[in-house]
Amino acid sequence: MWVFGYGSLIWKVDFPYQDKLVGYITGYSRRFWQGSTDHRGVPGKGCVWGVAYRLPVGKEEEVKAYLDFREKGGYRTTTVNFYPKDPTTKPFSVLLYIGTCDNPNYLGPAPLEDIAEQIFNAAGPSGRNTEYLFELANSIRNLVPEDADEHLFSLEKLVKDRLEGKQNLNCL
Repeated sequence: MWVFGYGSLIWKVDFPYQDKLVGYITGYSRRFWQGSTDHRGVPGKGCVWGVAYRLPVGKEEEVKAYLDFREKGGYRTTTVNFYPKDPTTKPFSVLLYIGTCDNPNYLGPAPLEDIAEQIFNAAGPSGRNTEYLFELANSIRNLVPEDADEHLFSLEKLVKDRLEGKQNLNCL
């Protein structure tokens, strides 16, 4: 069983896996439209880059149960095709955790400035939402330098501008 990670599953890998591959899925867009501390992709156009993890043989159900708990809060699973970055590897099916618009934490589309403000102010049991954003942006930049995830990198810039503005106010 393979699981696709495109958010914290890229940079916070706290589960066992046998193998991993960088690649993408199509038919989805990475968006910060979930109101919880976990933000996931939503159906849309384009592709989403991330990492597919092959779960250890004989431990698939145990690891999936852990991921089901970790990715709780309005997410469902579906199976999608994964396209490895290495063109010599054929596409294959992966399990995807996806936030749905009918869950209580779903906020939906909003202006980037509003989303940036929410990320700037949000914190929860797993830490500050700014950490999630910055870790994800750095991971995507390192894994797929050719990807121009405009939504992700625009939010990163807006939140960094807010942090810089707050630091400047503290110096007065």
